[in-house]
Amino acid sequence: MKTNMHLKTVVIFTALCAVMSAFAPMPGAHSFQVYLDDKIVADQYMKASHIAPKIIIDPAENHKQLVLKYSECGRTVSGRVISIKDNNDKLLKEWKFDGTTKAFEDPMTFNIKDLVALKQKSSNTLKLYYASADFPGGQHVVTLVLGPGTNTAAN
Repeated sequence: MKTNMHLKTVVIFTALCAVMSAFAPMPGAHSFQVYLDDKIVADQYMKASHIAPKIIIDPAENHKQLVLKYSECGRTVSGRVISIKDNNDKLLKEWKFDGTTKAFEDPMTFNIKDLVALKQKSSNTLKLYYASADFPGGQHVVTLVLGPGTNTAAN
């Protein structure tokens, strides 16, 4: 009788762990946060099926800066690079961040005016990519839409 009760307890505990792990943060996953001035506009864990959120930036609202905080599984990384590309994936600008950093410790900051200056005549969309020495393939993190509207992040 005790063995049967023990088996039920193990099965219930295992099922409960499986259900709870579905709601837990993804340990070891890449994650990022994007701020427009001091307001967070994107906060996501990266998945294999990651779709870069769109962040609408209205230049008329006189925002000062865009801040990206990126964590590669909480590891210490070096050689961080942010690239801005157009809709055809043509490189428009690249920023390099020297030194080492861990998780969200050293945010990468960009002036909105610099981003607006990269806007192409044929499109108001810029793609922001992150890469590092340990993650050279990089990742399309967010799409910046430069135009009127409410500043939001949406898929």
